[in-house]
Amino acid sequence: MSDSAYAGLQRALDITLQMLAASADGQWQQVAELEAERQPCIRQHGDDQRSRELLTTLHQHNEHLLKRADVAREALERELSQHKYNHRALNVYIASSG
Repeated sequence: MSDSAYAGLQRALDITLQMLAASADGQWQQVAELEAERQPCIRQHGDDQRSRELLTTLHQHNEHLLKRADVAREALERELSQHKYNHRALNVYIASSG
């Protein structure tokens, strides 16, 4: 396996850590931008032990990132649901006071 392929996987791992930090701050646009940067790096790997270890670490970090995304999505869904409820309540109030 060439050093450039390892460098690609290491770069992918570094980007993944940046994605985790951005997701912790709720910077999902930055996560998406970093994902686009990370994809070409992930494709550069072999089938040797070191590559498998790096890919396993990437996979573990990615699972953590996906869990954060699920939590953020659920929070957004709750917020949207509350907004819709408030909107309906305001419409009922307006209709009943007119």
